[in-house]
Amino acid sequence: MKKKSNEVSVGVFVILGFVFLTLVLFFVSGVYLFRSGYSVDVMFNYVSILNKGAPVRMAGVRVGEVSQVDIIYDAVKQNNRVKVKLFIEKGVQIRENYTYTIRGTHVLSEPHVEITPVAGNFPLISKGGVREGVPLVAVEELIDRAHEILDHLSSVTGKFKSSLENQGTLDESLKHIESSSVSLSNVLAKIEKGEGTLGKLLMDETLYNEVDAFAKDVREHPWKLVRKSSADSRKWYLLYLA
Repeated sequence: MKKKSNEVSVGVFVILGFVFLTLVLFFVSGVYLFRSGYSVDVMFNYVSILNKGAPVRMAGVRVGEVSQVDIIYDAVKQNNRVKVKLFIEKGVQIRENYTYTIRGTHVLSEPHVEITPVAGNFPLISKGGVREGVPLVAVEELIDRAHEILDHLSSVTGKFKSSLENQGTLDESLKHIESSSVSLSNVLAKIEKGEGTLGKLLMDETLYNEVDAFAKDVREHPWKLVRKSSADSRKWYLLYLA
């Protein structure tokens, strides 16, 4: 009788251990038997190191876990994509316009899915259907872009160094430009003061009036252009001004 009692105790202990181990495996794998909630499917092109069991957060607060990660073929976009199933705790409300982003894919952070609330009076998500996640840029692509930027900076630095080596030519060109600017400024100043032929022509109203009167006289008496004078050329010119 005592022997049978020991066998029953051992059997109960084994069963309890098996149940405990099963619950631990369910918890680690992200399968929940005793927690109430609902699932949300989100599609991504790339999920980096996101795995089953990763946290789901909204406004920084943990509201669920990633229960499943599968690669499926998207017939609409005609390529392979990643379908992430999120387990959301009961009582957490998610609206149709909320966004889903994968965060913490670098070494010093924990990979997780961040649900970002967006302002707007949109309805709550319904069961079924698939949501579109925010595209995640691969770390390798960021590294490639960084290399491209470094190469561009190196090229710019090389051109700048070359220009410094030709500083003598550059200084000489700048001196020529500065000298030309000073000369032009002096010429403009003289014109404004009415100095020189061009200055007098532009600034002297008397000369302008004489030229204007001469033009009017020629338009009114064009025959003067063919009139000859026995005097020298300067007297012939004075004829038109008379």
